[in-house]
Amino acid sequence: MIQYRASAFLRARRVALAILVALSALSFIACEQSPQSEKSAQSGGPTHKVVIETDLGNIKIELLEAEAPKTAENFRALAESGFYNGLIFHRTVRGFMIQGGDPEGTGRGGRTATGEVLPNEIDRNSPLYQGGYYRRGLVAMANRGTPQTATSQFFIMHGDRPLPPNYTIFGKVIEGQEVVDQIATAPVNGERPVAPVVMKRAFVE
Repeated sequence: MIQYRASAFLRARRVALAILVALSALSFIACEQSPQSEKSAQSGGPTHKVVIETDLGNIKIELLEAEAPKTAENFRALAESGFYNGLIFHRTVRGFMIQGGDPEGTGRGGRTATGEVLPNEIDRNSPLYQGGYYRRGLVAMANRGTPQTATSQFFIMHGDRPLPPNYTIFGKVIEGQEVVDQIATAPVNGERPVAPVVMKRAFVE
């Protein structure tokens, strides 16, 4: 009887040790995989898309969250809050870009989603800024001379244009570039559209 109890105790001890070893191994694997999973989420995870509805059709923008996370989040949050609903594209330049996002409709207004200053997220080594051109379909923030003065105003490139890398690129048009073409080529007084196109609604997909 004493020998049986001793054997049972030894077996129980071995099982307990095996469980501890297994738990330690799982904990080690979790610690090893966590940074990689986090990295994957930052670089390879699903990206948000913002759709801008207009009378001429929809423009779908894929946010480049890996390139400009704070700027992309600012645009996403503004769209999600309904900030852009009813605003106009107040400035259009054929062959260059269309610009909107100013609640005053003059080019002098705007705010960030949080009220805080946006950081400078321009990486001059990124392919987005190589060659000295902002490419057709890219979406960038307008500003007052430096990236940190950007708020809610943005522009969508109508054509390739040489520009200094002073405007944070945070998205690209993946559907509806033909709508951008229509807005950019409509009649203007200077750079002011004769009949500004309204962003009826902007929402996040």
